[in-house]
Amino acid sequence: MSFPDTIDFSLIHAPERVVLYRHDGVSTGHGLLRAAYRVAALLPDAPVVPLCVDVRHFTVLLLATLLRGQHVLLSSDRSARRLSTLATDHGAVCAGFAGDDPGADERPPGALFLPPLDETGDDCPLNPVVDVDRLVAIVFTSGSTGQPVAHTKTWGALVVRSVAARALLDPETVASTLVGTVPPYHMYGFETLVLQAIHTRCAATSGPDFYPADWRKMLEFAPAPRVLVTTPLQLRMLLGAALSWPAIARIISAAAPLGDALARQAEDRLGAPVMEIYGATEIGSVAMRRTTQGPRWLLYDTVDLDQNGDDATIAAPGAPAFPLSDLVEKDGARHFRLIGRRNDMVKLAAKRASLSALNVALTALPGVEDGAFLPPDGDADSAFARMQAFVVAPSLTADAIIAGLRERIDPVFLPRNITFVDALPRNGVGKLTVQALRQFAAQLALGDTVGTAVVPADHPCLAGHFPGQPVVPGVVLLEEGLALAGLCPSRIAQVKFLRPVLPDETVTFFARRETSRTRLAGFVQGQPVLRAVIGTGTPS
Repeated sequence: MSFPDTIDFSLIHAPERVVLYRHDGVSTGHGLLRAAYRVAALLPDAPVVPLCVDVRHFTVLLLATLLRGQHVLLSSDRSARRLSTLATDHGAVCAGFAGDDPGADERPPGALFLPPLDETGDDCPLNPVVDVDRLVAIVFTSGSTGQPVAHTKTWGALVVRSVAARALLDPETVASTLVGTVPPYHMYGFETLVLQAIHTRCAATSGPDFYPADWRKMLEFAPAPRVLVTTPLQLRMLLGAALSWPAIARIISAAAPLGDALARQAEDRLGAPVMEIYGATEIGSVAMRRTTQGPRWLLYDTVDLDQNGDDATIAAPGAPAFPLSDLVEKDGARHFRLIGRRNDMVKLAAKRASLSALNVALTALPGVEDGAFLPPDGDADSAFARMQAFVVAPSLTADAIIAGLRERIDPVFLPRNITFVDALPRNGVGKLTVQALRQFAAQLALGDTVGTAVVPADHPCLAGHFPGQPVVPGVVLLEEGLALAGLCPSRIAQVKFLRPVLPDETVTFFARRETSRTRLAGFVQGQPVLRAVIGTGTPS
């Protein structure tokens, strides 16, 4: 694959410039290189799974890994188990910096924690030109459409895409500062913050980015023109915060569909155009549009879209042609319209709807801070199949939400009920997979974990129950669950023992408290062993 001669494939473009702005100073390209060489000397000869979430730490760790001749492994699943498995499967090491890591309870075993960054010095370290075919990252999909899948990223492809995207991200006459509310380990943050800062004239900010007050602080120390890199969920949080905001030149959104109403509200409130990025982990960002100006997406320069009926492929320099999982419609040589995602369609009562469109309708309701529909699991053609909806809306009632949805969606897709929650199980960029939502729903259905119980093999109740084949008596199992749940009922409406519990097996109990009853459930290794309905009201 040939690349334009005008593109700089050095590790850092123009290292004499400021690359990162921090609350306590700035980081030039030379300073980042000095820190990266020092970190590289401490790394093993192995790929690296970055644990850090700070853009400066992440950038230096990426540069150090490349100087070491290795590549990084990036996953949006930040659980210790996932990161540890990733490292084991790829012969890699999990690495981070003290004060910028998941915390003691979530650290992968054997993780390497590096000393504070040291950018000091007046020298100009070697800024090597990286081979365009060099593997620099393996990025894993979020698993929103199934299991996470690995995709390789080469240096040349990433640099060319950064240069092409810069013209749309940063069209000002002077270089912009990118202020992100998204993590650098996700493909969105990796491209728009880390890679833009080291590949182009743009600078980025580095600092805490968890809350609206953090975002305002970063915007305040970032020089204008400022570009805010965010997601629909975080944009809604920003608009809901009672804060004043420094001047913003442009707002960039990705990771989830952005509704027109939210985009217009942001433009009116912040006085800046709201742009959406279209892309995927498999190929990266490839197109952009201004949400309030219609559904046409503009392809980046060097990106080509080929359509054959309902099938479409997209290709970019250094990246193989990739079949789109979305249904699109070409609109001229450089534009297309997004019709919907192939596996995003929900079918109920012979009618179809886009799950993304349903979620946009839900979150557009005044008073809804966040929300998502969950399709039925199993036979969607059943007459009893209905959608579920999980909503963060402290000021609303279920009836108000249903009434609002009636005006926006087909009645077939109205949820059977509204489940109010404090938060949804979204990842670092606000993406919510159907799998994560199903697990969340299952946990809510069980209620709160109240504890575990183990009946040891020498327990007196086992002596005659049964000789030679001891089984924990059901009454003992029930008493353990009631005690853990803090229940002392006068009546038990229903109890079922679903399989025998053997001595020394650990039973985990859950309790879901309702108005006049409590549902108690016991599980052994994920399998139900007891279900009971305990009356807590006055018998009729």
